[in-house]
Amino acid sequence: MRVATTAIIAGLILFCEAGPFGGARPSIAAGNGLRHSPADLPVPVPVPAHPVPAGPVLAGMQASPAGRLATIRDRGELVVCAASNLPAIAWRNARTGQIEGMDADLANALAARMNLRATFLDTPSDAAIEAVERGTCDLGVGGLGISPARSARVAFTKPFMAGPLAAVTQPVSTRVPGWEGLDREGVVVAVRHGSVAEEVIRQHLQRAELLPVQRPMIPEQEIGAGRADVFVTDYADARRLREEGGWRVANAPGRMGDTLYAYAVPRGDDAWLSAVNAFLAAARTDGLLMRVAQRWGLRNVMVN
Repeated sequence: MRVATTAIIAGLILFCEAGPFGGARPSIAAGNGLRHSPADLPVPVPVPAHPVPAGPVLAGMQASPAGRLATIRDRGELVVCAASNLPAIAWRNARTGQIEGMDADLANALAARMNLRATFLDTPSDAAIEAVERGTCDLGVGGLGISPARSARVAFTKPFMAGPLAAVTQPVSTRVPGWEGLDREGVVVAVRHGSVAEEVIRQHLQRAELLPVQRPMIPEQEIGAGRADVFVTDYADARRLREEGGWRVANAPGRMGDTLYAYAVPRGDDAWLSAVNAFLAAARTDGLLMRVAQRWGLRNVMVN
């Protein structure tokens, strides 16, 4: 767990500058980050979310020899694994019970362009990779950051959003005021097990202790219980904590741990991956991507 700081800096520069697809890292798009949509933006009809099934793959979810794209069309349904606790990205509206946010809007738009209905399975972000990997859903959305370990398990689309890691502490904490003094003897750093933050911080720490937290435990509660001093998480989750209030949330300095976000599909089906990438490319060209991002206050973190 203790690897020299220079190793993570070099790895982060390579990952952030080159990106997971080669070439230069996409640039951050300009925007004012307004939360409301322009008057001409149609609001997609929300679709109910259902709990993600455990155990065996859903009946009918196994891709046919012709490929997942053909299976989806024959089924007439796009099954989407989506988080339900990430404000503006993918979250459950307590009043309507529907999954809403930028990723829900785009998944509904993809389904509509394919003349399908979208069905959402309520899946925490840290469980979505496994769900996509085993074929429980056709598409994984909701704050899915790209990392080398995750890319070995699922296929990612081209990224469309980026954001830094964040250090989360109690507002009154003087032991770890943020990123300063985080890597010290006696400091316990909590992360979500299987997250991008865990991959980055595991390589970065030399002196502090890493505490991977698995569900159903919640990392920020480890701070309140005194078992951790700070919780390091990604941009999507940090938005949730900022909106909840009651936490001090500090972005990582410089480019450290800058995470690229994309959608995930099962590996080994180039036709389905190409279809989703084609949809995202068309959404960039016709302005849908930026209109939806503008509606949810995310335009300033979109990438070109």
